[in-house]
Amino acid sequence: MKDKYREAFSEVEQIINLMPTNLSNKIPLGFKQIISSEESNTYIPKISEPIEECHLKEETIVILAVIYRDFFCSKQEREKLIERDSNKLLELEKEIRNKYNPDNIFKNRKKEETTLESNISKENAIIEYKEQNFIQRLFEKIKHLFKRNY
Repeated sequence: MKDKYREAFSEVEQIINLMPTNLSNKIPLGFKQIISSEESNTYIPKISEPIEECHLKEETIVILAVIYRDFFCSKQEREKLIERDSNKLLELEKEIRNKYNPDNIFKNRKKEETTLESNISKENAIIEYKEQNFIQRLFEKIKHLFKRNY
């Protein structure tokens, strides 16, 4: 998993090298050093211009988005992007909360326990056994005699 991030940093490094110097200079030197220290030594990205036609990794796009948001865009646009990102994170958290809500998990368990208890109580229910009266016993013996003959 760490390798795909190293490969993404390699792609970002090459994209920064392809940038015009006026844009590349807007990125702080410390950030560039982090990118170059984290890039993969074995992965060689194949990035050419136009960059839209290159098949970039998803992690590369995310890193480039952070670079754009933090270093290239205006303050107003940065605030809008941060607000949009926080809204998307809140939506994602709500979805996860609804999907894996611990309250609902316990409710489902209670439902399962009640159905299990009702099944057990049905299995252990008292069965009423009626003894046959004289006529019923006589009828059963006659039926039994006829069954033997055939």
